[in-house]
Amino acid sequence: MNSKKQLPVLKAASNKLFALLRCAYAHPFDRDSLREAVLRLYPGRDEKSVFRGMVIPTLRRLGLIIGYEQSIRLSANGTLIVTALDRSESEGLRALRCVLLEIDQATARFVDELERIGLMAVEQFMDAEVLTIEGPSRKQTLERIRDWIAYLSYAGLISIQDKSVEINLDDVRQTRADLDVSGKHDYFKNFLFAGYSILAQGQPGLRSVDIEELREKVAVLAYRDKSSIITKDQFDILLRSMSHITNEYVITFGRSMGPEENLFVLDDNYYETISIRFNKEHLT
Repeated sequence: MNSKKQLPVLKAASNKLFALLRCAYAHPFDRDSLREAVLRLYPGRDEKSVFRGMVIPTLRRLGLIIGYEQSIRLSANGTLIVTALDRSESEGLRALRCVLLEIDQATARFVDELERIGLMAVEQFMDAEVLTIEGPSRKQTLERIRDWIAYLSYAGLISIQDKSVEINLDDVRQTRADLDVSGKHDYFKNFLFAGYSILAQGQPGLRSVDIEELREKVAVLAYRDKSSIITKDQFDILLRSMSHITNEYVITFGRSMGPEENLFVLDDNYYETISIRFNKEHLT
């Protein structure tokens, strides 16, 4: 059994990420316009190597876009980052740190490792980690590690100075606090109902909405109203922890009919849609 850790293969440079997310935000469901906007960020480069070979795979592996061909658009996490970025670059980085730390926790756990060992030479750290990371060759594995370190550094989770690397403890603590769901249950329910009401408005009968669209709506509402970060993973944790049948409401889920992305997992079942029936008159 292969116990090596996985890392996303990231070809697009981290310092282009915000500009790329703005391109995707401006051109949902329009691959041609998205491609042209992306290529303007890479003058002189060809479409195959930049758009298809580098940008789209990177955004997809970071979980920041969903869809294929003409259906490409930002994911809930991608929209959250752009929403925060619209307030300020520092807020965009705050949201990005949350997304990247969740990925790091699920894959390489570089932040935890650097917190444990403290300051370390970059090359020494990479040499220590290369045997623990899955990759087709040592060279390619080192590239994956180097790219992931670059993203963590760009977001501010770690710092590289004088060829040494260490965590930015204050930013890491803030990010962990942003990812803590323990104080979010009450207002999450309010934003869930508000987001569902917006998306279901005008639908007759049992109104069903796409869970990924609801994740996005809740993330935007919570950030704009409370400056609260609710990532996709936090949304799913909070939704799973709710009572789904109460005197106030009944929540039901619809199964996916095909290989859709970003499905909601509950009790080992995969769901694509959600319906909420209120026993009191919550919807107008």
